[in-house]
Amino acid sequence: MSNSRTKCHLSKKQLKELKDKVIAERERIVNKLNIENPSKKSLDFNSGKDEVDSANDDILRRNELRFATRESLYLKKLLKTLTLMDAEEYGTCEDCGQEISFTRLKARPTSTMCIGCKEESERDELQSYHGRMSKSLGKSVSFRA
Repeated sequence: MSNSRTKCHLSKKQLKELKDKVIAERERIVNKLNIENPSKKSLDFNSGKDEVDSANDDILRRNELRFATRESLYLKKLLKTLTLMDAEEYGTCEDCGQEISFTRLKARPTSTMCIGCKEESERDELQSYHGRMSKSLGKSVSFRA
């Protein structure tokens, strides 16, 4: 892994395109989270409902929470990406130090690994039977139902 970071290899036009995309995604998520949070209904809403309706409401609430958590994690990645862009450290693989291609960054602007390192990381993750760790989430991964 290379510790020396070089100036961003992307052109100003490419960097602007990617930054605009990241900012748009950030705004979409912030607006979505702000809209969803105030509209959370009181838990007393279940009074007067039958068991099936209450169970359905619980499932919907759990799904909303799961999606909000997912969006919050993605928001953190977007904010980290903007920080890297501002520090001119964006577009460099955190594992090997090589440039991440514009094509990959355009498809996934929050990428921190080149395609080769990411594929290797995923292979290692799938082949490891003990202590599986997700590099993208930093959590243990269980493949059992």
